Amino acid sequence: ARDATRARAREMDSVVNDDAAAAAAAMTREDDATAAIDGAETRETGDGGDVDGKRADEARKPPTNPNKKRKCAVTFAYVGAGYAGMQRNPGVRTIEGELEGAIARAGGISDANAGDFAKVQWTRAARTDKGVSAVGQVVALKMVLEPSGMVERINAALPERFEVFGIDRVTGGFNAKTMCDRRRYEYVIPTRAFDPNLGAEGAADAFAFTEETRSRVDGVLKNYCGTHNFHNYTVKVKPTDAQAKRYIISFECSAPFEVEGEQFVRCQVVGQSFMLHQIRKLIGTMLAVVRGELTEDDQKFALLTHEFVPTPMAPELGLFLCECIYKAYNDKFGGVHENFELAKYSERSESFKQTHVYPHIAKQEREESTMQNWIRDVLCGRDLRDQFDAAMAASLARDETLDVSRVGHRQSKKRQSLEDSRAARDDADAFRDVLLAGADRAKSRKLSVRFNDRSAEIDRAASAARVVPIAPPPPPTSRARALDDAELSDGSL
Repeated sequence: ARDATRARAREMDSVVNDDAAAAAAAMTREDDATAAIDGAETRETGDGGDVDGKRADEARKPPTNPNKKRKCAVTFAYVGAGYAGMQRNPGVRTIEGELEGAIARAGGISDANAGDFAKVQWTRAARTDKGVSAVGQVVALKMVLEPSGMVERINAALPERFEVFGIDRVTGGFNAKTMCDRRRYEYVIPTRAFDPNLGAEGAADAFAFTEETRSRVDGVLKNYCGTHNFHNYTVKVKPTDAQAKRYIISFECSAPFEVEGEQFVRCQVVGQSFMLHQIRKLIGTMLAVVRGELTEDDQKFALLTHEFVPTPMAPELGLFLCECIYKAYNDKFGGVHENFELAKYSERSESFKQTHVYPHIAKQEREESTMQNWIRDVLCGRDLRDQFDAAMAASLARDETLDVSRVGHRQSKKRQSLEDSRAARDDADAFRDVLLAGADRAKSRKLSVRFNDRSAEIDRAASAARVVPIAPPPPPTSRARALDDAELSDGSL
């Protein structure tokens, strides 16, 4: 009986153990299924934690500040007529004043910061002069970008012929002026300005700007390329000032194109930076050389000498800023921010030129004959030749060393052949002959002026005394001429 009881007990324990094992297996399968579902939800959220945890984290994040200022670069275009230049100047209408006011009205600058460029870290890429236009000007500032549609709101607040192309995010230390590697300007000239008969009596109306003329203009413009002392091609800069040294990368003339029935050419110059009125003086001297009022030797002399030479300054009408280039910045920070360049707005900038800039130039030329009047009053009505001759005489008196090989096409002295060296010496000798000829003209002109002044003085005295005027004195003797030469050697003209 005891054995039977023990057998039944063992059977009962076996049944209980089997049931427990089955239950445990069922629970394991249920846990696996739950884990699979959780894993699927985790993969859908893309987070390592559960969904509820992620939502909780998002709920704890502070909301984005819509009034946060961010460093931006604004690319814009304008027609400079009616403005007193780019730089803000209280009391007059300027480009910066109009743009800053439009950004403030659009909500990009708060009322507390409006009118104070230091608070928004405002910098400009280039400072255009009075009446000068631009199609690729850049300013940098810290501004509010939200809500969206800031560019549209700014353009709605701007006057006509003034347009913002876009706003780009830049690094916090971005400076529109100091980080600009180079600037590209364009000067538009009516082709008839190259007619040597324009401004003279009985000038013909028809003039053809040929490929030969374009090559001639290109050759003169290339004399400006390289590093030179441009003190004679600006104002209020001494030849010893560091800022007088500037580097021009390229200077080219395009083929003719037509705007409203008038033929024009583009002269595009690329350089690191430019001084006040520099491009206008470069263009004015080029026109004087091509037309024949001056020579290329005169142009080179103004680049080399420390003497003051009054180079002619062309009108501001045809000049405008094309592009500000930030190559070094893009190379360094292009991986952080998108490259900052005008290429992304090329269609809008070209459209602005064709719609506003070129028609404005053509209309004013047609109505006011700006270039023709400048040629008549400045190039033809001003004795440039006399003033250049006087400067050459003064340069020789000071015994200046002028290396004409530094202008135009330059070749390394290490690579010069014997023929090249001889050609360089011949050019130097020919250039010095030009200076001597100019000095001789200045001397003879001074003697002639003295002679004529003395004759006029005698006539006035005779008229006052009511006597017959005596003959004017004879030309100076050799001793008097020697004294004049000695006076000229001191640089006194």
